[in-house]
This record gives sequence, structure tokens and C-alpha cells, in this order.
Amino acid sequence: MKSKLLIILIVILNVTLLSGCWDRKDIETRGYVLGVAIDVYNQADDSSDTKKELEEMEIHTGEHQYAMTVQIPILKNSGSSSQGSTGGGDGAGKKTMEITQIGNSFMSMQREMQSRTSLSLYYEHLQVIVISEEIAREGIEEILDFFGRDPEMRRRVKILVTKGEAKSALSVEPKIEDYSSIYLASIPINARSNSRIIHKTDLGEVIKSIHAGFDFVLPMTEVADNEIKASGGAAFKYGKMVGWVSELEIEAIKLIRSLYLGGVITVSSPEHGQGIVTMEVTSAKSNITPVITGDEVVFNIDIKIKGNYAENVNMHSHAQLDDSFMQKLEKAYEKEAQRICLNAANKMQVEYGADIFRLNQILQTEEPAYWKRISDQWDIMYPHVEVNINADVTLQQVGLVK
Repeated sequence: MKSKLLIILIVILNVTLLSGCWDRKDIETRGYVLGVAIDVYNQADDSSDTKKELEEMEIHTGEHQYAMTVQIPILKNSGSSSQGSTGGGDGAGKKTMEITQIGNSFMSMQREMQSRTSLSLYYEHLQVIVISEEIAREGIEEILDFFGRDPEMRRRVKILVTKGEAKSALSVEPKIEDYSSIYLASIPINARSNSRIIHKTDLGEVIKSIHAGFDFVLPMTEVADNEIKASGGAAFKYGKMVGWVSELEIEAIKLIRSLYLGGVITVSSPEHGQGIVTMEVTSAKSNITPVITGDEVVFNIDIKIKGNYAENVNMHSHAQLDDSFMQKLEKAYEKEAQRICLNAANKMQVEYGADIFRLNQILQTEEPAYWKRISDQWDIMYPHVEVNINADVTLQQVGLVK
């Protein structure tokens, strides 16, 4: 009797353990979504009636609002090296497929897309979400709700804003990359050498900022002639875009918030009229101190910058880089850092009313009693708050040629 029970138990275990992965999906049956673009639905689109019938899904309620486009790699062509086969171009060697669906629910749209492909859409390899300016100005909190809830979405997905149609960014054919989505997601890596590139653009960071009530900046991407450029950013207040931020303003924001990873600053030579001198910044740290007097607050921002004498143009510096000249040069860099930071602070306060510098967060952390007293009035106070900026620059090296 015992032996029979043992045999039955072994059979049951074998059936359980050796039955394989019952829910497995082969790589060939998955559609790995690399990029998503979100645009406002344009009823005046000149697409053919047949194409519109494919893209416009029947909806349960409401009206069509969004056009959602996904980019999927065509794996069988991923190793192709034939001419004209890069990116999303036409031809037998096309490496990506873009599907656009029109609706008012992102979950519904992505499920509807599966009626137009034999692949099961899979988002764990999603690299980037591109949002059009029109969508961004309406607000992105509801847009990101689906991406934040879906367990397949990684929190490290990059979010970008583009002028014009977001879909156009996925259509670019990069010369050095097979897929425009991966190309777009890789650009922030260069923030270590270019201070005008925003690098903290993750889905998780943006959702946290929106829920905490913090204002933030997302990178702006320009598309032209099959080329993509990270060109400044978009300022957001309460999850809605309020305006564009220039490249120099991005540089200033990163200096003020201690987000500066690396870059260069140029100034006119203090002793040579037409000369231009470039400093390679090796480190930049800031300290923001709130000073409270009654109900008023003043922010003193001290920025310490270290860098190297990297280049001079339109001047001869041989045997002229003495202590006196270097001190004058450091003062010139300090004035330039001060100038761009004050200009950026003034624009964010007066023009946009967006607390991009997270001054409210500093008050919450360092002066909780004061913050509790004035928090309801912060939006009114912020545009008029006095901000003082002091920069301290130290030049450490002058390179191999002195």
C-alpha cells in the first residue's frame, strides 16, 4: 500500500515539475515595444479613409482624444546591413514597425493594437515616451497613469517633450543606431560632458514629482532632417507644461540644484579684447540657505565651481597665465555663472511661476514650522521671493601648454 502511494506521489511530482513552462511565450511571438509617442488626435489629418478606419478604434464612451504610436523592432531584419535598411525607412530591410491607434484610453488602445499584429505587445524593454507639446500643455498626469500602473513598465523609462508631432521622433532613422527609441534614450548619457542635457527624466522621478506637488523640467527634443537634438527643456507646474527652457537656462538650473555633472563655460578674456577663454567644469556644488525674517524669506545660493583652463581663442596666452591673470579669469567665470543663474531664476519665478529649483522642498525640510504657516500662500509668494546667488570659481589646471 505504501509503495503504491509512493509511486502515485512520484508520478504527481513528475507531472508538476516536468510539464515545462505552461505560460511561456517564444521570442518570435513577442512585439518588444521600444518607444511610445503620444499626440493629440487631429480630426483634420489628411490620412486616407482606409488608414483612419484601422487607427480609429470603437470606444465605449466619450470621444477620440489621443493618437498613441508604438515602435516595434522587426527582429528578422535586425542583423541586416544593407543600404537604406536603418531605422524605420521603407524597403525590404525595414527594421522597425510603427503602429498608431486613436482612442481615449491607453490601455484600450494598446490592446486594440494587437488586432493589427500577430505579436503580443511587451513593454518591459520600453526605452522612451515622447510627448507632444500640445499634450504636455494640457497636462501629463493622466497620460502617465497607465504607464505608472502597468507592471511591465520600468521606472527608468525616459520621458521627452517635442515641438510638433511626437510621432515624428520615432520616424527618424539614426545613422549610428538601428532604433530611434534607443537613440533617444541614450542621449542623456552625454550629460556628463554637456551641461545643457537634462539627465533626470525617468518615469519614476516624474510620477513622484507630480504626486509630491513639485515642479520639474523635462528635456525638449527637436527633429529635423533625420536628426534628433536635445535642445533645452520644458518647464512643468502641477504636471502641466508652462513654457520652454533654453539650453543656458538648463545649465543654470543644474548649477543651482547641484545636478551639474560636467560641461564648459566660456568668457571673454579679461586682458584680450577679442579673446575667448573656455573652462572645463570638473565639479559644481551648491548650497541653498533660507533666511527668514517674519513672514518673508530670502534664499542665499552659494555655488562652488572647480574647473580647468581648457582653451583660448583669438589670443596668445604663452607666458601670460600668471596668478594675476588667473584671478581675473576666475572672477569673470563667477560673473558669468551668476548672470545665467539669475536670469534663469527670474524667468522661472516671474514668467512661469514654476518652482523648478525646489525651494519649497528646502523650506519643508529645513524650516517645517515656517512652511506650515505659509504653504497655502507659496504660489503667491514665490514670484516675489528674493534670490541671491554667489559663485566661487577655482581654476585648478591649465593643461599641457602654459
